[in-house]
Amino acid sequence: MIQKVLLTNSRGDIALAASSRELDHRNEFWVDGTPTGWYGGFSMRGENEERLGHGSFPTTRTRSARTLEVKAKIKLDSWDHANYVMRQLSAALADGEQGELTVEETGVPALTAVVERTGEVLIARTSPSAFTVSIPLTAPDPEMHTPWRETTLQPVGAGVGMEFPFLSRDLGRGPVVTFGTAIATDEWVWNEGNAQSAPVFTVVADSAGFAVGVGDRRVTYPWPTYQDIPVTVDMAGAVYVGGVDQSHLLGERGWGTVPPGGIEPVSFNFLSGGSGWATVRHRDTYI
Repeated sequence: MIQKVLLTNSRGDIALAASSRELDHRNEFWVDGTPTGWYGGFSMRGENEERLGHGSFPTTRTRSARTLEVKAKIKLDSWDHANYVMRQLSAALADGEQGELTVEETGVPALTAVVERTGEVLIARTSPSAFTVSIPLTAPDPEMHTPWRETTLQPVGAGVGMEFPFLSRDLGRGPVVTFGTAIATDEWVWNEGNAQSAPVFTVVADSAGFAVGVGDRRVTYPWPTYQDIPVTVDMAGAVYVGGVDQSHLLGERGWGTVPPGGIEPVSFNFLSGGSGWATVRHRDTYI
């Protein structure tokens, strides 16, 4: 059962928030069923080349955008209040920019899709202070995601290095040379969804270059980095330096994703020494 539907605009402001009438009968904004297209909602596209004989040659197909429609029933306390809310809903995502649609259901995690408004908002008054609303949307990327999970990665070998406390005041023993103890760098990412999920690394380091990996796949950035200019590696296929796409600077391009229901180790190391850390974000992905 649908519990909540939340539509926000490009600035994060709420355009529509509705919940099931059965959950809170006092709520003025009631969900009118599951948003159309939340299940299904996309097709597969591709062109087949006909054989000279029977049938056609197989082809790899890709997913289309997801077509959605959000419906709600709204009851307010006065004619004027209803008019005001109708006017506000008429402007939902009217700036042409992308927003987010989040749907919470009983027994499953809340999922979010990036959406655009693609048609007219339809409003029909059912009483002086009540009306229904329908908002047509398209998700350019048909995938839906859970919230990000984030963990911090230390470079391989962190914690190892010669230490000589020559000013030690430990009488009778004197300074002792030690080489430190390696910090555990084993981290894992997982995906409980039904589609491949691409982790995102953010490297904050002073180094001559670095490598990040998912499973047996690795991406290298063989250029100097600085802690005040983070480098983001999106394993979907892009690298951003200070927010600017610099994918052409990469060395190895072993983009790695987490398969549906899978778990993979992740790694981070410097190519030629350095100091700093990285974070990796991962999430469940559904279609």
